[in-house]
Amino acid sequence: MKLDEVENYITQSLVLLMKNTPFDKITMEQVAKKAGVSRRTIYRYFDNKGQILDRVFSKIVKNYEIKIKDDLNSSDNVILTSFKFILDNSDVFILAYKNNLLDNITMAIKEVVKEAVLSYNEKAKSWSEKYFNCYISFTTGGIYRLLYEWLETGSNKNPAEVFEVYKNVISDLDKKFY
Repeated sequence: MKLDEVENYITQSLVLLMKNTPFDKITMEQVAKKAGVSRRTIYRYFDNKGQILDRVFSKIVKNYEIKIKDDLNSSDNVILTSFKFILDNSDVFILAYKNNLLDNITMAIKEVVKEAVLSYNEKAKSWSEKYFNCYISFTTGGIYRLLYEWLETGSNKNPAEVFEVYKNVISDLDKKFY
């Protein structure tokens, strides 16, 4: 088996186990059994299940980064793309949410948003560091707080509907506070 295949079996096994077992209750033995490999094989690639989970999240973040870059080259809206991406990967986002691990993935995605803002917003390059960081925190915080709400309520809204809510909230905030 190739390195990528073994790693994929291991990461997918952890995700599958998380569907029925809380992350903190899963053992490396369970992951090995589910992946069809020995514990020794798992330890060749990962020191612990936290590293396995980090790899799952890093793959998602990498895919998000690719999607955002593709959309920056088209006319698609980055925030709408974010909501679509979340829906497309909702199984992992829901598992992360149920295991109180969503912050791990959203913090990594924040870095992608920073790069996206610098790429599509020429003004951002002249902003002070403090302003830029506040802008990024506000934007990503809003997107991901909506994500929490979306997951908590089991909402069946599609990404375009959630995006419309986001736009309306931003518009209302602008009118009511400024």
